[in-house]
Amino acid sequence: MISWGRVLLSSMASDTNKLPKGLICPLVTPLKTGDVLDVAALDRLIGHAGIGADALLLGDVFWGEGLVLSPDTRIELASTALEIVQGKWPVFITITSDTSQATRELLAKVESFIERSGYSGSVFWVDYPIYYHSNRGLPQFYEAIARDTGIPLILGNHPGLAERRKGYIKHKNIRTNVLRKLSGIDHIQGLIFSGSLNRSINYHKAVRHRRDFMFYDGDEAAFIKQPSSNGVVAGGANLLPEAWHEITWSCLNRYDVQWQYADHVSQIWETGAMVQEFYDLYSKNSAAVLKRMLHVAGVLPNAHTASSTPRTDRTQNRTVEAICKKYDLI
Repeated sequence: MISWGRVLLSSMASDTNKLPKGLICPLVTPLKTGDVLDVAALDRLIGHAGIGADALLLGDVFWGEGLVLSPDTRIELASTALEIVQGKWPVFITITSDTSQATRELLAKVESFIERSGYSGSVFWVDYPIYYHSNRGLPQFYEAIARDTGIPLILGNHPGLAERRKGYIKHKNIRTNVLRKLSGIDHIQGLIFSGSLNRSINYHKAVRHRRDFMFYDGDEAAFIKQPSSNGVVAGGANLLPEAWHEITWSCLNRYDVQWQYADHVSQIWETGAMVQEFYDLYSKNSAAVLKRMLHVAGVLPNAHTASSTPRTDRTQNRTVEAICKKYDLI
Protein backbone atom coordinates (compact mmCIF):
# COMPACT_ATOMS: atom_id res chain seq x y z
CA MET A 1 0.00 0.00 0.00
CA ILE A 2 1.10 3.56 -0.71
CA SER A 3 1.71 5.80 2.30
CA TRP A 4 -1.03 8.29 1.43
CA GLY A 5 -0.50 10.32 4.61
CA ARG A 6 2.88 11.67 3.44
CA VAL A 7 1.54 12.29 -0.08
CA LEU A 8 -1.53 14.12 1.20
CA LEU A 9 0.32 16.37 3.60
CA SER A 10 2.82 17.40 0.94
CA SER A 11 -0.03 18.33 -1.41
CA MET A 12 -1.43 20.87 1.02
CA ALA A 13 1.34 23.37 0.30
CA SER A 14 0.20 25.50 -2.62
CA ASP A 15 0.78 28.84 -4.27
CA THR A 16 -1.67 31.22 -2.57
CA ASN A 17 -2.05 33.18 -5.80
CA LYS A 18 -3.37 30.24 -7.81
CA LEU A 19 -6.43 28.04 -7.70
CA PRO A 20 -5.55 24.53 -6.54
CA LYS A 21 -5.94 21.43 -8.64
CA GLY A 22 -7.31 18.17 -7.33
CA LEU A 23 -9.88 17.30 -4.69
CA ILE A 24 -12.23 20.02 -3.45
CA CYS A 25 -14.21 18.85 -0.42
CA PRO A 26 -17.56 20.64 0.03
CA LEU A 27 -17.90 20.32 3.79
CA VAL A 28 -21.26 19.49 5.29
CA THR A 29 -22.25 22.06 7.91
CA PRO A 30 -22.31 20.51 11.41
CA LEU A 31 -25.30 21.80 13.32
CA LYS A 32 -26.85 21.66 16.74
CA THR A 33 -30.61 21.85 17.08
CA GLY A 34 -32.14 25.05 15.79
CA ASP A 35 -29.68 25.47 12.92
CA VAL A 36 -26.93 26.52 15.33
CA LEU A 37 -23.38 25.87 14.13
CA ASP A 38 -21.54 23.14 16.04
CA VAL A 39 -18.04 24.62 16.26
CA ALA A 40 -16.37 21.63 17.89
CA ALA A 41 -17.82 19.27 15.27
CA LEU A 42 -16.68 21.61 12.49
CA ASP A 43 -13.14 21.53 13.88
CA ARG A 44 -13.19 17.74 13.90
CA LEU A 45 -14.67 17.49 10.41
CA ILE A 46 -12.04 19.82 8.95
CA GLY A 47 -9.30 17.71 10.47
CA HIS A 48 -10.88 14.54 9.08
CA ALA A 49 -11.69 15.75 5.56
CA GLY A 50 -8.49 17.76 5.32
CA ILE A 51 -6.43 14.56 5.31
CA GLY A 52 -7.31 14.15 1.64
CA ALA A 53 -8.58 17.51 0.43
CA ASP A 54 -6.58 19.90 -1.71
CA ALA A 55 -9.09 22.63 -0.82
CA LEU A 56 -12.16 23.02 1.39
CA LEU A 57 -15.50 24.45 0.25
CA LEU A 58 -17.76 26.11 2.83
CA GLY A 59 -21.51 26.63 2.63
CA ASP A 60 -21.93 24.68 -0.60
CA VAL A 61 -25.40 24.98 -2.14
CA PHE A 62 -25.95 21.22 -1.91
CA TRP A 63 -23.64 19.55 0.59
CA GLY A 64 -23.24 22.53 2.91
CA GLU A 65 -26.95 23.55 2.92
CA GLY A 66 -25.80 27.11 2.24
CA LEU A 67 -29.06 28.29 0.71
CA VAL A 68 -31.17 27.23 3.69
CA LEU A 69 -28.91 28.60 6.43
CA SER A 70 -29.38 32.12 7.77
CA PRO A 71 -26.88 34.79 6.70
CA ASP A 72 -25.63 35.01 10.28
CA THR A 73 -24.94 31.27 10.40
CA ARG A 74 -23.15 31.42 7.04
CA ILE A 75 -20.95 34.28 8.26
CA GLU A 76 -20.19 32.38 11.46
CA LEU A 77 -19.40 29.25 9.42
CA ALA A 78 -16.91 31.12 7.24
CA SER A 79 -15.21 33.02 10.06
CA THR A 80 -14.99 30.01 12.37
CA ALA A 81 -13.67 27.72 9.64
CA LEU A 82 -10.98 30.22 8.65
CA GLU A 83 -9.87 30.45 12.27
CA ILE A 84 -9.58 26.65 12.34
CA VAL A 85 -7.90 26.28 8.95
CA GLN A 86 -5.24 28.95 9.55
CA GLY A 87 -4.07 28.80 5.93
CA LYS A 88 -3.41 25.04 5.86
CA TRP A 89 -5.77 24.58 2.89
CA PRO A 90 -7.17 26.91 0.26
CA VAL A 91 -10.74 27.78 1.23
CA PHE A 92 -13.66 28.26 -1.17
CA ILE A 93 -16.63 30.15 0.30
CA THR A 94 -20.06 30.02 -1.34
CA ILE A 95 -21.78 33.41 -1.42
CA THR A 96 -24.84 32.51 -3.54
CA SER A 97 -28.04 33.84 -1.95
CA ASP A 98 -31.65 34.43 -2.97
CA THR A 99 -30.98 37.85 -4.52
CA SER A 100 -28.12 39.83 -6.05
CA GLN A 101 -28.16 42.22 -3.12
CA ALA A 102 -28.06 39.44 -0.51
CA THR A 103 -25.17 37.78 -2.35
CA ARG A 104 -23.14 40.99 -2.36
CA GLU A 105 -23.95 41.67 1.29
CA LEU A 106 -22.75 38.21 2.32
CA LEU A 107 -19.54 38.70 0.34
CA ALA A 108 -18.93 42.08 1.97
CA LYS A 109 -19.48 40.84 5.53
CA VAL A 110 -17.23 37.80 5.17
CA GLU A 111 -14.54 39.85 3.43
CA SER A 112 -14.73 42.39 6.25
CA PHE A 113 -13.94 39.61 8.73
CA ILE A 114 -11.04 38.40 6.56
CA GLU A 115 -9.56 41.91 6.47
CA ARG A 116 -10.03 42.52 10.21
CA SER A 117 -8.50 39.18 11.16
CA GLY A 118 -5.52 39.60 8.85
CA TYR A 119 -6.13 36.15 7.37
CA SER A 120 -3.30 35.38 4.97
CA GLY A 121 -4.37 32.03 3.53
CA SER A 122 -5.90 31.41 0.11
CA VAL A 123 -9.59 32.32 -0.14
CA PHE A 124 -11.87 32.21 -3.19
CA TRP A 125 -15.54 33.08 -3.63
CA VAL A 126 -17.90 30.53 -5.23
CA ASP A 127 -21.11 31.79 -6.82
CA TYR A 128 -23.93 30.14 -8.82
CA PRO A 129 -25.37 33.25 -10.50
CA ILE A 130 -28.21 31.68 -12.49
CA TYR A 131 -29.91 30.82 -9.19
CA TYR A 132 -30.72 34.49 -8.60
CA HIS A 133 -29.67 36.40 -11.74
CA SER A 134 -30.47 36.03 -15.43
CA ASN A 135 -27.81 35.82 -18.11
CA ARG A 136 -28.72 39.34 -19.20
CA GLY A 137 -26.42 41.84 -17.56
CA LEU A 138 -24.31 39.16 -15.86
CA PRO A 139 -20.90 40.45 -17.08
CA GLN A 140 -21.74 43.94 -15.83
CA PHE A 141 -22.87 42.48 -12.49
CA TYR A 142 -19.52 40.74 -11.98
CA GLU A 143 -17.53 43.72 -13.18
CA ALA A 144 -19.13 45.64 -10.31
CA ILE A 145 -18.33 42.86 -7.84
CA ALA A 146 -14.73 42.70 -9.06
CA ARG A 147 -14.34 46.38 -8.21
CA ASP A 148 -15.51 45.74 -4.66
CA THR A 149 -13.50 42.64 -3.71
CA GLY A 150 -9.87 41.66 -3.66
CA ILE A 151 -10.75 37.96 -3.59
CA PRO A 152 -10.96 35.90 -6.84
CA LEU A 153 -14.22 34.33 -7.99
CA ILE A 154 -15.17 30.83 -9.11
CA LEU A 155 -18.48 30.55 -10.93
CA GLY A 156 -20.82 27.59 -10.56
CA ASN A 157 -23.11 26.15 -13.23
CA HIS A 158 -25.76 23.61 -12.24
CA PRO A 159 -29.05 23.45 -14.19
CA GLY A 160 -30.74 21.51 -11.39
CA LEU A 161 -30.09 24.34 -8.95
CA ALA A 162 -31.80 26.89 -11.19
CA GLU A 163 -34.84 24.61 -11.37
CA ARG A 164 -35.36 25.02 -7.62
CA ARG A 165 -36.50 28.61 -8.06
CA LYS A 166 -40.20 29.26 -8.35
CA GLY A 167 -41.48 30.58 -11.63
CA TYR A 168 -40.40 30.11 -15.21
CA ILE A 169 -36.67 30.32 -15.92
CA LYS A 170 -35.79 30.52 -19.59
CA HIS A 171 -32.13 29.53 -19.20
CA LYS A 172 -30.93 27.14 -16.50
CA ASN A 173 -27.26 27.44 -17.46
CA ILE A 174 -24.79 30.23 -18.00
CA ARG A 175 -24.98 30.84 -21.74
CA THR A 176 -21.78 30.06 -23.62
CA ASN A 177 -21.41 33.54 -25.10
CA VAL A 178 -21.98 35.02 -21.63
CA LEU A 179 -19.27 32.79 -20.14
CA ARG A 180 -16.92 33.99 -22.87
CA LYS A 181 -17.50 37.57 -21.74
CA LEU A 182 -17.22 36.63 -18.06
CA SER A 183 -13.86 34.98 -18.67
CA GLY A 184 -12.59 38.38 -19.76
CA ILE A 185 -12.87 39.51 -16.13
CA ASP A 186 -9.54 38.71 -14.47
CA HIS A 187 -11.18 38.23 -11.05
CA ILE A 188 -13.13 35.24 -12.40
CA GLN A 189 -10.63 32.38 -12.35
CA GLY A 190 -12.60 29.17 -12.68
CA LEU A 191 -15.85 27.24 -12.99
CA ILE A 192 -17.50 24.40 -11.09
CA PHE A 193 -19.45 22.63 -13.80
CA SER A 194 -22.41 20.25 -13.79
CA GLY A 195 -24.26 19.58 -17.02
CA SER A 196 -24.04 17.84 -20.36
CA LEU A 197 -20.80 16.84 -22.07
CA ASN A 198 -21.62 19.01 -25.08
CA ARG A 199 -22.04 22.08 -22.89
CA SER A 200 -18.77 21.29 -21.13
CA ILE A 201 -16.96 21.16 -24.46
CA ASN A 202 -18.49 24.47 -25.53
CA TYR A 203 -17.55 26.08 -22.22
CA HIS A 204 -13.93 24.97 -22.61
CA LYS A 205 -13.85 26.49 -26.08
CA ALA A 206 -15.34 29.73 -24.75
CA VAL A 207 -12.49 30.30 -22.30
CA ARG A 208 -9.58 28.87 -24.28
CA HIS A 209 -7.97 32.32 -24.39
CA ARG A 210 -7.51 32.03 -20.60
CA ARG A 211 -4.79 29.46 -19.95
CA ASP A 212 -5.12 29.98 -16.21
CA PHE A 213 -8.88 29.34 -16.15
CA MET A 214 -9.70 26.27 -14.02
CA PHE A 215 -12.50 23.73 -14.52
CA TYR A 216 -13.79 21.54 -11.71
CA ASP A 217 -16.36 18.78 -12.11
CA GLY A 218 -19.34 19.38 -9.86
CA ASP A 219 -20.58 15.79 -10.26
CA GLU A 220 -18.57 12.99 -8.66
CA ALA A 221 -19.96 10.28 -10.92
CA ALA A 222 -19.25 12.32 -14.06
CA PHE A 223 -15.67 12.92 -12.93
CA ILE A 224 -14.97 9.22 -12.45
CA LYS A 225 -16.29 8.45 -15.93
CA GLN A 226 -14.80 11.48 -17.73
CA PRO A 227 -12.35 13.48 -15.56
CA SER A 228 -11.91 17.17 -16.18
CA SER A 229 -8.46 18.66 -16.47
CA ASN A 230 -8.33 20.27 -13.03
CA GLY A 231 -10.29 18.44 -10.35
CA VAL A 232 -13.57 17.58 -8.71
CA VAL A 233 -15.94 18.84 -6.02
CA ALA A 234 -16.72 15.59 -4.23
CA GLY A 235 -19.06 15.50 -1.23
CA GLY A 236 -17.98 11.94 -0.54
CA ALA A 237 -14.60 13.31 0.56
CA ASN A 238 -16.25 14.32 3.84
CA LEU A 239 -16.51 10.63 4.68
CA LEU A 240 -13.74 9.03 2.62
CA PRO A 241 -11.05 11.69 2.14
CA GLU A 242 -8.14 9.34 1.45
CA ALA A 243 -10.08 7.22 -1.03
CA TRP A 244 -11.25 10.29 -2.91
CA HIS A 245 -7.76 11.78 -2.96
CA GLU A 246 -6.41 8.57 -4.43
CA ILE A 247 -9.09 8.47 -7.12
CA THR A 248 -8.80 12.17 -7.96
CA TRP A 249 -5.07 12.22 -8.49
CA SER A 250 -5.05 8.92 -10.31
CA CYS A 251 -7.72 10.29 -12.66
CA LEU A 252 -5.66 13.44 -13.14
CA ASN A 253 -2.58 11.28 -13.86
CA ARG A 254 -0.50 12.67 -11.06
CA TYR A 255 0.65 9.15 -10.29
CA ASP A 256 0.93 8.04 -13.91
CA VAL A 257 4.04 5.98 -13.17
CA GLN A 258 1.99 3.79 -10.84
CA TRP A 259 -0.42 2.91 -13.64
CA GLN A 260 2.31 0.62 -14.92
CA TYR A 261 1.58 -1.73 -12.06
CA ALA A 262 -1.39 -4.07 -12.15
CA ASP A 263 -1.93 -3.94 -8.38
CA HIS A 264 -2.37 -0.15 -8.48
CA VAL A 265 -4.92 -0.39 -11.28
CA SER A 266 -6.79 -3.06 -9.33
CA GLN A 267 -6.71 -0.89 -6.19
CA ILE A 268 -8.15 2.09 -8.07
CA TRP A 269 -10.98 -0.02 -9.50
CA GLU A 270 -11.87 -1.34 -6.05
CA THR A 271 -11.79 2.13 -4.51
CA GLY A 272 -13.87 3.50 -7.36
CA ALA A 273 -16.50 0.80 -6.86
CA MET A 274 -16.67 1.64 -3.15
CA VAL A 275 -17.15 5.40 -3.58
CA GLN A 276 -19.72 4.76 -6.33
CA GLU A 277 -21.73 2.62 -3.91
CA PHE A 278 -21.74 5.42 -1.35
CA TYR A 279 -22.59 7.99 -4.04
CA ASP A 280 -25.60 5.97 -5.22
CA LEU A 281 -26.97 6.19 -1.69
CA TYR A 282 -26.37 9.84 -0.81
CA SER A 283 -26.80 11.49 -4.22
CA LYS A 284 -30.60 11.79 -3.91
CA ASN A 285 -30.57 13.56 -0.52
CA SER A 286 -26.96 14.58 -0.27
CA ALA A 287 -26.56 16.58 2.94
CA ALA A 288 -28.93 14.53 5.11
CA VAL A 289 -27.68 11.08 4.06
CA LEU A 290 -24.03 12.09 4.20
CA LYS A 291 -24.48 13.57 7.67
CA ARG A 292 -26.09 10.32 8.75
CA MET A 293 -23.08 8.42 7.38
CA LEU A 294 -20.66 10.73 9.17
CA HIS A 295 -22.57 10.28 12.41
CA VAL A 296 -22.66 6.49 12.11
CA ALA A 297 -18.92 6.51 11.31
CA GLY A 298 -18.25 8.59 14.44
CA VAL A 299 -17.04 11.73 12.67
CA LEU A 300 -20.03 13.88 13.66
CA PRO A 301 -21.83 13.77 17.05
CA ASN A 302 -25.25 13.89 15.36
CA ALA A 303 -26.91 14.00 11.95
CA HIS A 304 -28.79 17.28 12.40
CA THR A 305 -29.69 19.12 9.21
CA ALA A 306 -31.04 22.61 8.67
CA SER A 307 -34.77 22.91 9.37
CA SER A 308 -35.60 23.16 5.64
CA THR A 309 -33.55 20.11 4.62
CA PRO A 310 -35.49 16.83 4.18
CA ARG A 311 -34.38 14.32 6.80
CA THR A 312 -33.49 10.69 6.26
CA ASP A 313 -36.13 8.04 6.89
CA ARG A 314 -35.79 4.72 8.70
CA THR A 315 -35.10 2.79 5.52
CA GLN A 316 -32.26 5.14 4.58
CA ASN A 317 -30.86 4.95 8.10
CA ARG A 318 -30.78 1.17 7.99
CA THR A 319 -29.08 1.24 4.59
CA VAL A 320 -26.51 3.72 5.87
CA GLU A 321 -25.67 1.49 8.83
CA ALA A 322 -25.35 -1.52 6.53
CA ILE A 323 -22.94 0.13 4.10
CA CYS A 324 -20.84 1.61 6.90
CA LYS A 325 -20.51 -1.84 8.47
CA LYS A 326 -19.65 -3.36 5.08
CA TYR A 327 -16.66 -1.03 4.73
CA ASP A 328 -15.64 -1.12 8.41
CA LEU A 329 -16.48 2.51 9.13
CA ILE A 330 -18.26 1.70 12.39
